[in-house]
Parts: sequence; C-alpha cells; structure tokens
Amino acid sequence: MAKKKVSAATTLDKRLDALRGRPKEELAALLAELAATHPEVEERLARHVLAADPARLAAEFRKRLQTWKRSRRFLWRSAAAAFGRALEAWLDEIERELLPLDSARAHILADAFLRSDERFFEQADDSDGAIGDAIRAGCQLWLRAAKAQPNRESAGWIDRVYALVTADEYGAREALLGHGDLLFDEAGLRALAGRFEADLEKALKARGAAERREDGVYKAAAAIGLIADALRDPDLSTRTTLRYSPEPNVLQKERFAERYLRYGRPADALAWLDGHWGHREEGRERLLAEAYAALGETARLLTVRQALFDRTGSPGDFEAWRQSLALADRAHAAEVARERAKSLDDAIAGAQLLFALEDDAAAEALLLARQANLQGGDYGRLVPLAQALEKKGRLLGTIVCYRAILVAVLARAYARAYGHAAEYLRALRRLDAQVDDYASLPTHQAFESSIRSAHGRKVSFWNRIRA
Repeated sequence: MAKKKVSAATTLDKRLDALRGRPKEELAALLAELAATHPEVEERLARHVLAADPARLAAEFRKRLQTWKRSRRFLWRSAAAAFGRALEAWLDEIERELLPLDSARAHILADAFLRSDERFFEQADDSDGAIGDAIRAGCQLWLRAAKAQPNRESAGWIDRVYALVTADEYGAREALLGHGDLLFDEAGLRALAGRFEADLEKALKARGAAERREDGVYKAAAAIGLIADALRDPDLSTRTTLRYSPEPNVLQKERFAERYLRYGRPADALAWLDGHWGHREEGRERLLAEAYAALGETARLLTVRQALFDRTGSPGDFEAWRQSLALADRAHAAEVARERAKSLDDAIAGAQLLFALEDDAAAEALLLARQANLQGGDYGRLVPLAQALEKKGRLLGTIVCYRAILVAVLARAYARAYGHAAEYLRALRRLDAQVDDYASLPTHQAFESSIRSAHGRKVSFWNRIRA
C-alpha cells in the first residue's frame, strides 16, 4: 500500500511539472472545465479568489458554520459520520487557506466551532465518534491558530483554555489539554496544570460534605493527567492520583506503569508492578515483560514471557517467548508449544498455535478432529485462519472454518450478517469444485442439504444466494 502511494505521488509530480510550462489561458480553461463538473473545485476556486480579502474569506467559512448550527434535522449514525467528516474538511480548509493569511480570524472561527459542540452532539447519533473526532481536530486548530498570533504571550491563553475545558459537557475539548504543547511551553503547561490542581484541592475539601461527590475530583485529576502527557511527565499524573487515592487500585497502578513505560522510564514502572493483580494478572505480566525488555533484564524477561505463554497459549505469546530464548533452546520450546496446542480447550487457538509453528497440516488435522467444538461465532479469528489455510492448500481445514461460521450465523438468525454468510456459502461451493475427497467430513451437497433443511425458512438469506 505504501509503495502504491509513493508511486501515485511520483506520477502526480510528473504531471504537475508538465503543466507548469503550459500557457496560462490553457490552464484557466482546464480549471473552468473541472469547476463545471466538480462542485468542490468550484468552491475552492471561489475561496481562492478571496485570498486577497481575508475578512470575506472568513465570512464564507462562518456561513457554513451558521448553517450547520441552524439545522434542526437529526442525523442518524451513517449521516452523522458523514457530517463529522464534513466538519473536519471545513477545519482543514481554514487551516490551509485562512490561517496563513489571518491567524486571528482563523482562531475566532475555531473558537466558535468549539463553542458549537453541544449543538453538533445534540443533533446527531455520534456512535461512530466522527463528530467527537472533528471537535478534537478543532481543538488542535484552536491551539495552532493561537500560537500563530503575534500577541499570544499577553492574550491570557491559559485562562481561555481553562474556561473552555471547564465548560465542556462532552469530553471532546480535552484535546486542548492533551495537545497543549502546540501552544504552551513547559512553564505554560505547568501553570495550566496549577489551575486544575487548585480545583482538585477544592474538590477534595468538599469530600467531607454530607452528600459526597467525586465528579469534581475526577474531572480535575483527568485534566492534570492530560497535561502530564503533554509534558511527558508521568510523575505529575501519579502524584495527582495519589492525592485522592493514596492506596491505588490495580487499574490505577496499571496506568502508572503504562505512563512510565511510554515515557522511557521502565525502572519507575517496576515500582507499580508488584504483587498479584487477580483477574488482571495477564496485564501485569505484559507490562513486566515490556519493562524488563527495556532494562535489558534478559533472565527475568524470559521467565515472564514463558509465564504468559503458559497462561494464554497464544501464538503471539509463544513467538515472544521463543524470541527471548537462545537458539539452542528454541526447538524444545516448539515441542512444548505443539503439545500445548493439542491440549487447549479452544480448538481455534490450538490451530493458530500450530500454524505459528509452521505446521499447517497439524492445524488442519486439529480442526477436523474437533470441528464439533468450534465456536462459529468467533469469526474474527476463524476468517483469517480459513484464509491462511486456503493459501497453504489446506482446503478441508478451510471448509471446516467456513462451515462453522455459516452455521453459527444461521442458528442465531443474525440477519445483519446474512450478506457475509452468503459469501461463505459461495466460498464453500467454490472450494467444493477443488476437493476430491472429503475424508471424514460430509460432502458439500450433504452439508448444504442439511442447512436448507434446518434453515430453509430464512428467506432473506437464501435470496442473497440467488441474487
């Protein structure tokens, strides 16, 4: 994919080089032709004409914002996703076309956009998060436009960011803090953190009230945590959490360790990875492995990675363990993994592990032997496994996977997945033409006859097959 993008960019550069030598009249005619058939080109040309008049250009951008704010039409999920993309495109246009000309007007638009977030969220089903993503992008434009202004040192930006965040009802404006380093230096970020530390102190004092409320505590602490990330200072977030939770729970310890590892301080992460974390023990071991790897603690790393593989039996954990071993010890590890694959209750995991051992024949044999126990609803693992088996020519293993998925979809009467199920049945018909011997499996004709008998009344599924 990356090679294709590079190739396309190279081709475009060559075409642009060829156009640069053409007469202006010819290029103008080409633009007119494109504008006549592509509205977005016409709009871009209209805005380009306004480049000499930033006030009018900003007014054009504001018109679109006002139109969106006045709309009373509720947007359901798919329309909301498209709306979110349109909002981001509008922000991109402002950054590309107006910000270099007039940073103050660009900032005014970004500010108006952020203050419109309630209207955007109220008028849409943002299940896909596209509108939230647009608000977060708007936060970054707000910060960049603020930094571009010549009087930014005296403009009270800390107060303005603080006001916007504290008035936030939806959480998307938190990007003003997480990306605060786009505007503030370290001193500015620490001053901003100080505002929220004062809020935290007030909230902690209010804990003694008759009706104990934690909202203020958590909101202030979350804000400080975001600023700590912008500062790359995990100590700040750790101290903040310990102020309201002096005996941190497992989830809090996990966040401490993750931050220390993220910012290159594995030794400090280890301080929070002691003890046993119960149902989250696997997460603790993964963080331990990351810390030991960063510290070059080879023996401890090997012990933890083997424990992880013993716990999960997953191909990824096996490969991590194997890579930690000396070359002379890897053959024995492979035998351990092979036996583990056969003993796993989860046949899909067992087959995946055998595949990681480059034993596709054993993976197929395991699936055939335990086909009755396959969890067909686990299509997230079965589909890639089926595809990998087919590439290796293990057609019976492929067929077992697709059959399990198909039967699970029909048994659940999961109509939304009938399109995928129809594709699996077509794949099974295609594979049937390549199979000479089904061995212990029912033939395709027998299998299809059985699902017709059991699910013949699911007309919407069978209609997809005929289509």
